[in-house]
Amino acid sequence: MSVPNHSVVPITKDDVPIIGGYLQASKLQLSINRFLINDWPNFPLQNAHYTSVIASSLANPQMTCLKIVNDTSQQPVAHLFYTRKSSRSMGRDRLSTEESGGEGSRKVPVGFVPDVYQTVMDFAQELQPEFDTEEFIELTHLYVEPSSRGQGMGSWLLQIARQAATDAKLPFTLCSEPTHHDFFVSRGLRDVKTVDVDLRKWAASLSGYGIFRMSRMQSTE
Repeated sequence: MSVPNHSVVPITKDDVPIIGGYLQASKLQLSINRFLINDWPNFPLQNAHYTSVIASSLANPQMTCLKIVNDTSQQPVAHLFYTRKSSRSMGRDRLSTEESGGEGSRKVPVGFVPDVYQTVMDFAQELQPEFDTEEFIELTHLYVEPSSRGQGMGSWLLQIARQAATDAKLPFTLCSEPTHHDFFVSRGLRDVKTVDVDLRKWAASLSGYGIFRMSRMQSTE
């Protein structure tokens, strides 16, 4: 599939600021991040952090970084990151970096709340997949900017990542944030693991916060 008047091309270093901004925008939707970041929303800190995540992703040889551009304006309107990873079942357990905002170690980033960060790291570890293959393909991040939604761009990018797994004869998986869960379910993925975090332990009394769920999902095909 494709979307008329748009093309999929590799992300370059020149795209880092705008793609970092898109990543930041997606994380602003997550209720848990209101407790993860000191002085929320702390836009300068988040911008620096997520821009750094994008830059490091481009430097990762196992990660494929793509964008959809408008053919007329040549401006990015969506992006996709997927990663070829070693399987935990083969004895090379590597912590997923996607839903934890790109952090790959237990060192707490500057400006992050240690207790909440530790919780994020713990549920990221708990949700790690296990396959019988040596490797697997993981969708690391997918985002479509708001004015370009409803045209099939998200489905297009998801199809590209799944096809990469099919071509490599490897399992396809992702760790879904709650804001995107229904999108993936409607496109043939299913939960294989879930972790629930009760946000009330960090929230003010009667503030309305409740359970935040992360889901490990795999293709049903």
